[in-house]
Amino acid sequence: MKFRSILSIALFTSVALLGYAVWAFGSSLFSSEPAMYAGCALVFLGLGGPALLPDSGDTGGRKIRFCLSFSLAFLVYALLWSMSWFSLPATFGEIIGSSSGLAGFALVYRGMMKHRVPIFTATATLFLWHSIGYYAGDFLYTAIQGRGPGAMSLDWEPTKIRHAARLSWGLCYGVGLGLGVNRFLHLSRQS
Repeated sequence: MKFRSILSIALFTSVALLGYAVWAFGSSLFSSEPAMYAGCALVFLGLGGPALLPDSGDTGGRKIRFCLSFSLAFLVYALLWSMSWFSLPATFGEIIGSSSGLAGFALVYRGMMKHRVPIFTATATLFLWHSIGYYAGDFLYTAIQGRGPGAMSLDWEPTKIRHAARLSWGLCYGVGLGLGVNRFLHLSRQS
């Protein structure tokens, strides 16, 4: 993997940590769960595209187009994922939301950037890496709180445990989705 790919994934993971920090540290500032999710999504909408620029291969004015394309594609993903989650708040809702949201992401991004990766390939690539990151994060989130098969016994204050658990989910999610978008970009360049 090239340095610019690693840099983009690391920057995107930092964005994910900031997005999840909204949940970890600021959830009490929001009037509802949907408002808090919107706060998290705004971080990705504003910073996700710029974080991925080193590996985008775009120059000049195409950088702006890349960032706008990412933001619109992520907005579609976030809306479809959230609608599914709030309708079916369980693993089934997560899977339906992820698959439909990532298909929407791929369709929008593909169309705006004129890439010709088959939609099934693009969605499957995004879904695989997103799911690995998302569920690894869920596993750590549960384990850090002393629950589940990987339960840890941490001698920390409950607030620190909650913050660490939520940020660990953001870390894994960022790496997973960052890798997925990275692979999607590389497939796009090959098409």
